[in-house]
Amino acid sequence: MRRLSFLSTGVACLLLTAPPVFSQSNQDLIKGSTNTDNVVNYGMNYGQHRYSTLTQINKRNAKNIVPVWSLSLESELGEQAQPMVYEGVMYIANAKFTIAVEAATGKTLWRTPVNFDPASPRVVC
Repeated sequence: MRRLSFLSTGVACLLLTAPPVFSQSNQDLIKGSTNTDNVVNYGMNYGQHRYSTLTQINKRNAKNIVPVWSLSLESELGEQAQPMVYEGVMYIANAKFTIAVEAATGKTLWRTPVNFDPASPRVVC
């Protein structure tokens, strides 16, 4: 019995001292397009303006862009949503998977099947 009590106390202490898990805040979502490091809204903001204030790419240098990595999303249904980016991780969702990718390198961190009813993508999109 004493051993179980010691174990329970240890588990409780571990849970109470675990570091908090951070995610985007309501303020991050409201800011939308003003924070170009984290793209946490579809369309860059709640207004769906799809406009970025970034200036590194323009009409003169766009022709010089080259891919640095690529990733197969394994979906024959096409992609119908833009990725989200938060804290250097790109989150991609399609009709088959939700995928987390290290944005700088393209390394897949995880891939989870969504298990939609097969008819859903046709109805939704």
